[in-house]
Amino acid sequence: MTKTLYQCLVLIVSLSFTVEIFADDELVIVQAVSKSGKSFVVRKGAAEGVAIGQESLFTTKDASFTAKVIEVNRFFSLWNLKDDRGAVPFNKGEYVTFTNNIENIWTEIPKLQFAPKEELVFKQSTQWIARLGYGLAMSESVSDTDENKTASRASFQFEGLFANRVAVHWEWAIGMRFDRDNATLNEPSLEVPTNRYMLTAELNYHFANFARSDDSMYLGAAVAYGLSNTTIDESISTGTSLVLPIIKLGYIKRVSASYALVFEGSVEAIAQSESFEDTEKQTTNIVNSKLSIGVRF
Repeated sequence: MTKTLYQCLVLIVSLSFTVEIFADDELVIVQAVSKSGKSFVVRKGAAEGVAIGQESLFTTKDASFTAKVIEVNRFFSLWNLKDDRGAVPFNKGEYVTFTNNIENIWTEIPKLQFAPKEELVFKQSTQWIARLGYGLAMSESVSDTDENKTASRASFQFEGLFANRVAVHWEWAIGMRFDRDNATLNEPSLEVPTNRYMLTAELNYHFANFARSDDSMYLGAAVAYGLSNTTIDESISTGTSLVLPIIKLGYIKRVSASYALVFEGSVEAIAQSESFEDTEKQTTNIVNSKLSIGVRF
C-alpha cells in the first residue's frame, strides 16, 4: 500500500513538471474568422516569433485543434485549419488558448475554465497621464482667526504622472502637480494668488470594462506635498502645502489601443502652512472640489 502510494506521488510530480515544461500556452484574441470557418486571424505576429508554416494548437472550452500559419505580418497572423472537415468553434472577438506544443494535447486543460479571461491576458504596462483640472473651494479656515474673509477661491491645476498597471485592477502613479489658486477677499477687497509646486502619488482601482466596450471607470486615492507661495499686496509668504486625502472617481474613454481620454471628479483637503519673513507660520485649511480632463498615452 505504501509502495503504491509512493508511486502515485512520483507520477503526479512527474506530470506536474511535464505540464509546466511543455504547456507553453497563452490567451490570444481572435481578430477575424472566414465565412467558411476554415481560417482565422489572431493578434500574434512575427514580432512574437510566429512564422509562415508554423503549426500550433488552439484550445477552447469545448475543443482543441491544430492550425497552420499561411500569412504573417509584424502583429497579426492568418491561420488555416489542418483538418478540412471541421470549422473553428469561435467567433471574432473571442479568446482562445494558443500553444506551440502540439504533441501534448492531452495535457491542455483550457485555462478559461479556472480564471477570468482578464487575468489570463493581463500584462503589466506603463502609461503617461496628463490632466488639467478646475477646482472650487467648498470650505476654508485660517489658523488663529475666527473670521473667514475669503469670499471665493478657484484654482487651475495641471498634473503630469507616470503610471504603472501592476495588476488587473490596480495601478500606482507618481508625478508632478502645479496649482494656481485665486482667492477673492471681502475685506479688504483683494485678489490673492497662490502657487503650489508639489510631488504627487496615487493608487487607483480600475473596475472591469463596460460590456462590449474598452471604456471603464476607476476609484482612486492620492496625496501631494510640496512648496507654495502666496502674494498679498506685493508681499510674498512662502511655505509648504500638503494635500491629503485626495479621493477621486474617474472615467476612461478608450480612443485607440495606446490612447485614451480621462474625465475625473475629486474632493481633496489642502493644508497650506506659510509665513512672511518676520511673522509666524499661518495654516490655511481648504476643502476643494475639482473636475479634470486629461489623456493617457
